[in-house]
Amino acid sequence: FSPGKITEVPETQLRVAFDGDAVLFSDESERIYKAQGLEKFFEHEKAHENKPLDHGPLKGFLEALGKLQQKFYAKGQRLDCPIRTYLVTARSAASSGTRALKTLRSWGLETDEALFLAGAPKGPMLEKIRPHIFFDDQMFHVEGAAELGTVAAHVPYGIAQKLQSNKARDVKKD
Repeated sequence: FSPGKITEVPETQLRVAFDGDAVLFSDESERIYKAQGLEKFFEHEKAHENKPLDHGPLKGFLEALGKLQQKFYAKGQRLDCPIRTYLVTARSAASSGTRALKTLRSWGLETDEALFLAGAPKGPMLEKIRPHIFFDDQMFHVEGAAELGTVAAHVPYGIAQKLQSNKARDVKKD
């Protein structure tokens, strides 16, 4: 989704921001949250803290960006790398962020920054980091990013899509 007014982005560095669940990771944890609520989600994440999440649809894209970054790092250009990646997630660092970071590590991947927003809207943070594009599975976050000037792409994957289509179907019935 292209916003009406696009936030100015860096010309010398490609910045790509990803949501975690149902984008980089599977929607396993999001399914728990949607079906059983926040408390059960936290319990599930704590119990599975050392078990990596399965991959989501954009894991391969992050891998490709990481391989490109490694070429610059090998030349001693870590700080001047023209590619920067971000994890921007509604997860909380204290209660469920550990599993996300351990999952990335188990895959041999990293992001330059991991931002755990604990349920806060993502748009204001995206406005600050100014990515060229942001990927999320939930239209609420895609639209919120676009409203504040960030180009955002919807990733139609996981439980959120089923809930969205059910909600749309219910609205049409009324």
